[in-house]
Amino acid sequence: MDTKENITIEDLEIHQEEFRSKEEEKEIKKAAKELLKHEGQIDLSHIENKVISKREQILLVQSYFRTKFLRDLTAIMLAALINTIAFDYFISATGRTGLFPAGIGALARFFSVLTFPDSIASQGSFYFIYYFAINAPLFIFGYLKLGKKFTFTTILYILLQIAFDQTLQLMPFINPASFHLIVNYQLLQSISNSWNTGIWLFIFGSLGGILVGWSYSFVYKVGSSTGGLDFLTVYISKKSSKPIGTLNRNVNFVILAVVITLNTAVLPVEYINPDIKINAFTSLSDSQASGLLNDMITHAIKHGAIDVENNVIDPVFAYNMGLGDLIGNSKNIDLKEAIFEQFGGENNLAVNGSNRAYYEYLVEYVSKTGFGKDVTLPTNVLIRLKFMFIFGPSLFASIALVLCSGLITNALYPKYKVRTYLITTNNPKEINKLLLNKGFQNDIVSWDGTNRINHNYLHRSIIMVAMSVMDWDELERDVFMVDPQVKINILKTKAVKGIFNYEIKKNDDRDIIHRKVTTDDSELEKIRQIAIVKFNKENERLNKKQQRKQFKKPTKTKNNDK
Repeated sequence: MDTKENITIEDLEIHQEEFRSKEEEKEIKKAAKELLKHEGQIDLSHIENKVISKREQILLVQSYFRTKFLRDLTAIMLAALINTIAFDYFISATGRTGLFPAGIGALARFFSVLTFPDSIASQGSFYFIYYFAINAPLFIFGYLKLGKKFTFTTILYILLQIAFDQTLQLMPFINPASFHLIVNYQLLQSISNSWNTGIWLFIFGSLGGILVGWSYSFVYKVGSSTGGLDFLTVYISKKSSKPIGTLNRNVNFVILAVVITLNTAVLPVEYINPDIKINAFTSLSDSQASGLLNDMITHAIKHGAIDVENNVIDPVFAYNMGLGDLIGNSKNIDLKEAIFEQFGGENNLAVNGSNRAYYEYLVEYVSKTGFGKDVTLPTNVLIRLKFMFIFGPSLFASIALVLCSGLITNALYPKYKVRTYLITTNNPKEINKLLLNKGFQNDIVSWDGTNRINHNYLHRSIIMVAMSVMDWDELERDVFMVDPQVKINILKTKAVKGIFNYEIKKNDDRDIIHRKVTTDDSELEKIRQIAIVKFNKENERLNKKQQRKQFKKPTKTKNNDK
């Protein structure tokens, strides 16, 4: 049996809690007044006109946002191109002992370096591929928790980087393998007498960071992300109702430090910077230094100290090793044995006060020519070298890259900073309702004002709210949908003191219940009948009120006659 037939208006019990919306109450009262005024016949033409006007406004705003979508797509493409240039020409160009980005990007670069240790071009290309692969699980998470647009635009951004990288690699003259911005860092690093590679590493880190930060600001402005930890950052920030930019930055630094430590652990000794080797070897004790002398002298002879075939010693090497008398006069002299004699002979090598200067020059010579490739260093010496490399230019230049990126991003798009928005509108109630429905939890300050446009005075309302830039980007479209004529002034907010919720927190549970009610036929029928009862009760109340007025009028007349 259909339950709807058993329900009558009289049988329904009305409770005040069943209708809490003041706007619904107002609509019922308005309809009742119209019904009473026109004796049961209501003119619906004004309602139809409002629906038509609203539809026109929606189409107008949709056209506007279609144009904005093209601008957003262009911004994502530009961001991807800038980021690709930053990585191919500044970050990947520094090789396996150079720069590493922050966060998951550091892992992607580490894997690309492991896969192609001697190919700079392949390291750059496979960085983007590995970055996409690492992000694959986060794409699913983002789709489920953060929405389609946020996830799809992030995927598009990463895919465009892969496309731009492959395009640059195939282009003649300007491909990263043959064209170098500012200097050829790898060539500079290979020059034995070059001492300024560390300085150039910081320059590349700063310039790369500026480009990366510029790229990220474009991505954030369109309401998207760069992937990686951004998925977790945005989600946790929304759930915890507070900005976690500091936490995100600290986690990025931890990942960066771990990745550089792992890279150092697998890094061959010959790739370690010459200045680090010199610092480590000259600080060894006499016994430790003596144990390495044989390997150092052998390495020096193999790498140009002596022309073995012609038995000619390098003049500069001979002069600094105290063998100046052998320059040009070494026909019948064993030059190799002469070098060993400077340290007490091949079987009795030692470093003492008289030959300390020779040892220091020998250390400098072998460090610049790649000492360590064919040598098994003692464990304590190897640990010292690796430890000093971890806290060397690679780590701090990478930190400079991250800091420059963050500074530029915050300057161009203050993602977690609060802004104050002054909204001038003709529909203050609708915008207030929108903000509350979207989960805005802070103060909504409203006042009426007079706006002068073209010598005309218009009465408009002003709404003032404070929220993060990221949250406003999510609300902006809806505000324009409510009132296409709205005007918004954005003010920089130095600080907010007192109780303030930094994130919008929408009542998802209420939305679930609302969907269940609006899709349940029995619930809808009950609501309809309750509305009819309330409508009739309001009618009865108005009729009684009107009857009382008519009853009081004759009484007043009689009193006046008296």
